[in-house]
Amino acid sequence: MIDVKEQIANIISENKNRLIDDRRHIHKNPELSFKEYKTSEYIKKRLDEMSVNYVSGLVGTDVIAIIEGTLNSKKSKTLLIRADIDALPVCETRECEYKSVNNGVMHACGHDAHTAILLCVCDVLNKTREHFSGTVKLVFQPGEETSGGAKPLIDAGVLSAPDVDACIALHMDSDIDCGKIRIKKGSLYASPDDFFIKVIGKGGHGAEPQNSIDPIAISAKIIEALLTLPAREINPFEQAVVTIGTIHAGNATNIIPEYSEISGTARSLTNEVRAFLKRRIGEVANGICNTYGAKCEYNFVELFPPLINDGNITDLFSETAKRVIGEDNCILGGMPTMAGEDFAYFANECPSILFKLGCRNIDKDMCYPLHNPMFDIDENALAVGAELFSNFAVDFLSR
Repeated sequence: MIDVKEQIANIISENKNRLIDDRRHIHKNPELSFKEYKTSEYIKKRLDEMSVNYVSGLVGTDVIAIIEGTLNSKKSKTLLIRADIDALPVCETRECEYKSVNNGVMHACGHDAHTAILLCVCDVLNKTREHFSGTVKLVFQPGEETSGGAKPLIDAGVLSAPDVDACIALHMDSDIDCGKIRIKKGSLYASPDDFFIKVIGKGGHGAEPQNSIDPIAISAKIIEALLTLPAREINPFEQAVVTIGTIHAGNATNIIPEYSEISGTARSLTNEVRAFLKRRIGEVANGICNTYGAKCEYNFVELFPPLINDGNITDLFSETAKRVIGEDNCILGGMPTMAGEDFAYFANECPSILFKLGCRNIDKDMCYPLHNPMFDIDENALAVGAELFSNFAVDFLSR
């Protein structure tokens, strides 16, 4: 009798061309965040072809496929699998038959692959429902590249009716060879928050600075102090980044302006350090302004929280991954990244894991970093991702 792992592998093998076609169609027709109208329609068309039930439009262009297992069980659980569907404002420079036809828009982060993989998983789980009980919610999420579509979906109830017990997602990684994955417990992505500081001084003539309160000079001291925060006020075993991205002030060489504006990003891997940075950036800016007689306006904008992989779910996934692709192809641990990822909202609400799926193939010149206009993937990675998602869903729900 054929086991479920072999059955999953056979279904994916039979649909390998379809998997690649889906990815190339989506890659060729990229759409920006929350404007994924044609992508959403394509997903629904493919789900209709598979006879998979879905709901859509909770927050716009989202699509949520729902597959119920038929295995008899006294206790049933719900697993959420997420793929992001939006593209980036990048002009693709790689020449290929599936090059973007939307000038200035490109799937430079692998979301086309994420979407194609999840479509394949819908087909696999729909055909293997007898092997698991409970429910799988397969979420095609808009807007990851901007303010994030995860939180609006959560606010709209995607984690309820039925309540979700665990979540899983993946991200393409061009630093890892195709066929391999990276699994890491704990902090994986940072909180990519923004801050804005307005220093309000007293304008005047550049020849008479004693009669003014120079917001540019004060801003320089604020910037120096803020860049020192991670090195001198945060435990060296913690990780944090404060970067100044903009400073704007004045429009003439001989005039001291009324105000200057500073903005930047503050990133951390724990909620505790995040709260510290939010408080201290404001304290430092206000303190320096008060010292020199200026006023300060401060705004800290919290974006995604840190993405922290749950230890137990990570262990369960690791067991599945080692069985499916072999222990030698599973890279465990490694350093987190200070980039942000809005799957963190899901991980904040219930036990979750996001793993990195290798897509690098140097021989095929597929080794460019994410967000690069030459980014592309070894499409053999698609089947790997589909097998891992599908097997983990069966493993998790049939336990």
